[in-house]
Amino acid sequence: MTRIRTVGMAEARPKLTQYVDEVSRGDPIFIVAKSQMKAVLMGIDQYNDMVERLEDLSDSLAIMEAKLEGDTTIPFEEYL
Repeated sequence: MTRIRTVGMAEARPKLTQYVDEVSRGDPIFIVAKSQMKAVLMGIDQYNDMVERLEDLSDSLAIMEAKLEGDTTIPFEEYL
């Protein structure tokens, strides 16, 4: 399991370019201010993957809810 990497806001400011390069090749960095996590810096590929997964989960949930309510569903290919 990957260790969660945190950096303080003061440390992150001057090293932002370096951190952007790092997260584009690896794990996200959590930005901390006043002992609280305030933001996450992650690569665009990780972000896009996360959004796509959330959309897929949302679609799956909508299908399951429709089935529970007795609605009929059709395969996507037939819809097209």
